[in-house]
Amino acid sequence: MKKIKTALAAAVLAGVAMTAAPATAAAAPAVQAEPMHCVSPAWGGEYLCGGEYGSPGIVEYAYRDGRRQVFVIGTDHAVWTRSSSTSGKKGSWSSLGGYLTGGVGITASDMGQGRFEIAARGTDNRLWARRHAADGSWSAWARIS
Repeated sequence: MKKIKTALAAAVLAGVAMTAAPATAAAAPAVQAEPMHCVSPAWGGEYLCGGEYGSPGIVEYAYRDGRRQVFVIGTDHAVWTRSSSTSGKKGSWSSLGGYLTGGVGITASDMGQGRFEIAARGTDNRLWARRHAADGSWSAWARIS
């Protein structure tokens, strides 16, 4: 019992000594705030927003024929998209995959003809992009910076 009390006292004193020492920036781990979760009243679905994910955290591409397509970073950190028809009827959400640590943006566009590029920051702190072709197909993720 005496050995346990001695060990406990030593542990307590060691803890006091550690907390009394000034912290250094190099020793302190980086703490990232949990991103906010948002829901779009118009599009539904829960996604990441605020901070690195932007406010409101949702971006929209408008086709010339009146269709619209939105992009968000889902709570799983993948890019998710949902589109509407010319009459406004919305399709279901679908994942474009990836694991992104910042908001998604439209980085290149042909001004509504259906060819555009989306990009977001990956876990390597680089920008990654996918290109959308006029026929509706998507390229694979590619690092662009």
